[in-house]
Amino acid sequence: MQRSTSGRCSGIYLIPLLTILAMLLAACGGTTERTPGSAGEPTAAVGGALGDSGQPTAPAGDSAEPAAAPAGQAGEVTPGTIQIAVVAGAMQETMEAMAKAFEQANPGMKVQVVQEPEGGAFEALIAAGNQPDIITGSFGSMPAKYAAQEAIVPLTDLPGAQELFARVDEQTLQQDLGQNFYVPLGVDVTMMIYNKELFKEAGLDPERPPATFAEFLDAAKAIQALPNRPDGTKVYGTVFWNDALTWGGWYWNMLQPIYLNANQNECQLLNRLGTDVVFDQPECQMQSFFDFTKQAQQYAPLTMEQSFFSRSIGMWPQYGYSWEPNLSDAKEHPMTIGEDVGVVPVPVPNEGDTSYSTLGGRALMLLRTTPERQARAWEFIKFLMEDANNLTFIKDLGYLPAITALKDDPYFAEPARRPFVDALANAVYPQAIANFDDAANAVLATYQETVVEGKLAPDEAVTTASERARSALQQGSTP
Repeated sequence: MQRSTSGRCSGIYLIPLLTILAMLLAACGGTTERTPGSAGEPTAAVGGALGDSGQPTAPAGDSAEPAAAPAGQAGEVTPGTIQIAVVAGAMQETMEAMAKAFEQANPGMKVQVVQEPEGGAFEALIAAGNQPDIITGSFGSMPAKYAAQEAIVPLTDLPGAQELFARVDEQTLQQDLGQNFYVPLGVDVTMMIYNKELFKEAGLDPERPPATFAEFLDAAKAIQALPNRPDGTKVYGTVFWNDALTWGGWYWNMLQPIYLNANQNECQLLNRLGTDVVFDQPECQMQSFFDFTKQAQQYAPLTMEQSFFSRSIGMWPQYGYSWEPNLSDAKEHPMTIGEDVGVVPVPVPNEGDTSYSTLGGRALMLLRTTPERQARAWEFIKFLMEDANNLTFIKDLGYLPAITALKDDPYFAEPARRPFVDALANAVYPQAIANFDDAANAVLATYQETVVEGKLAPDEAVTTASERARSALQQGSTP
């Protein structure tokens, strides 16, 4: 999860303070109702994502054990202890159980589970030599960025690494600088979720959800015409997480399936070297992406304050598998996939087109410290990737398996999960480029002005976004 905290995107929507506070409280367990993503990938974004707010001046080398940071924060490392930084909430609870199991299996070894820093940015800790041993980052540009900064350890030649990577689906592995810099702990994939009850109420067939852009817009319009709920809540046809438009590459990955479907996976945002944008080329269909999302936004609330789990949203084309635990916390009573909720691929422009998705997930990265610390931490990473341990982790937190053998576990053959496993075949790995967030933030700023604020036409948006992105790539910062 990569959240930009630079705040320099032009035209970014300012979220009401109460909305932000509510989201943060929910992510930290301060309310009884979870905000979207309070278990799994989106939790990281709400509760403090692994960010890109600054650059470390230098990676910590093989120096002495670092000084302790304030209690409970990443960076407080007791000599001889493995410290892993995780997102607060369900992930922390699960990782603490894993730490105890590791300690029992390895007498004399200690694991400290801490919350990642405010905003998820580790750069200050790295610069000060107070970094944890392991971080649970996200797929895509984060490993590439930290690898370029020499802040993380290449894993390729570590003891047992080749055996570990041989057990992992190649689709979840992306090398940087010719090395493996992360281990895929769990996988996520984006699809569309829809409310069958609202479909019925709107006169739509809940067993024939929209498969094309046009069908999606027609269904959204019909659902939007429904009366308010008894408590006065307005019904919307769809929803997008516009609150997250300042969160950089991570949030672009949630929008990306629509873009990939528009161009049938012919283009991502940047060229392979990350030196220029490609989305302004006609075959990339960025104008179609802006056109569809702008039309869809007229049937959506401005923010995620009213989420799909409020039972007042017809469709959500940004549903990741790791959001599954939120169904149990839906308004009034739990939602159940297959009964009152359906899950299908994200709509495509034309009937017969392939529906693509973003391959997301959690990436374990080993930070540079001392040889002794790195060796201890690597043992814990291998422990987490043992079949039984990894299965427990991904079942607890709502992830799909990166370990190939686990895909055949009966748990993932259940009807509520099988669509996500099947969608992995057309899931596209996020661009693993260190400066990806620079371009993504430029596109998201333009998305804000075009889709949310209605200031730009789709064709103008493509030109504006490409100009901003090129400027950002040249300057190394978000416009």
